[in-house]
Amino acid sequence: MTSHGTWSLAVFVLSVAIAGLAHGQGGPARSTPGGTVTENEIVEAFTALQDADGYNSIVQAVTQHERVIASEQMLALVNDRLENAALDENTRGLVLLVRQLSLDCRKSGSQSAARLMAVRLVASYALSADTPQQFATILEQFSPLEEEMSPTVVRDALDTPGNTWPAGLLPLMQQLATDWPQKGALAAATAMAGGARSGGTAGGGNTGGGSAGGTIGPVERRADQPLVGHWRSTRIVFEMAKDEHLVLHADGRAETWIVTAFERSGARTGRWTGPGSSLRVTWSDGDEWSWPYTFFEAQLVFPNVPNQRQFWERID
Repeated sequence: MTSHGTWSLAVFVLSVAIAGLAHGQGGPARSTPGGTVTENEIVEAFTALQDADGYNSIVQAVTQHERVIASEQMLALVNDRLENAALDENTRGLVLLVRQLSLDCRKSGSQSAARLMAVRLVASYALSADTPQQFATILEQFSPLEEEMSPTVVRDALDTPGNTWPAGLLPLMQQLATDWPQKGALAAATAMAGGARSGGTAGGGNTGGGSAGGTIGPVERRADQPLVGHWRSTRIVFEMAKDEHLVLHADGRAETWIVTAFERSGARTGRWTGPGSSLRVTWSDGDEWSWPYTFFEAQLVFPNVPNQRQFWERID
């Protein structure tokens, strides 16, 4: 895999197996519907995914190692990795992609699973690419996918239980599925970036989110969307909602806390300032947040940094 994002995926994919085997998750071979899976077979499957370069080779790797990827032992390794509380959000997202690949192989076979995995990778690149030209390069690498990618396939790939894709990305990706084979990679990438900036799809239909250009929407602070207010960011962790609250008071005070189905954390307090297009929060425990922000479809995007974007809705 040649691009930086794909290379990162491969590294973390391989680390799932290594971490699991190192902690005894491999153990003896386990029985599966397709036979038994050994530790060596798992390592071979991850190595094949790591060496894949583009869409066709991803399909080949998944097809060749379908029995291993769909095995109970593979799923156990991934689930064990996800239980590690020290995982950052980027790494957790990559491991969740592997988990969904395993589940898709079980449900619909290797060809469909590889196709859905490729769509999710393209969506990830759309969020992290700095320019339409950079995103177009990724699309060229996945060019055989353009004839298999449809709005329905995109929905099947992104609209899965517990998904954490940004609000509005789905319709933009569905529009990309239409534009790509008709207009080519660069035109489709440029249209997607334009749709994200305008708050709608490139075709002027459904509204959506996403990037395909590094930042989402205008970077300036809009007067009708001030930072002051009560914001909530919801993520799905182990199929359970986790709400992070952030309150920015007009007098410069800041508060944050986390709510799950079982508990609410204590509130952390601090002070905030919003110079230009950056938001800085200094917490009483010495921690500091300082990142660029923007607004997209009435949501606060903070931090507005590729691969780290967090979407907050106003609830007051």
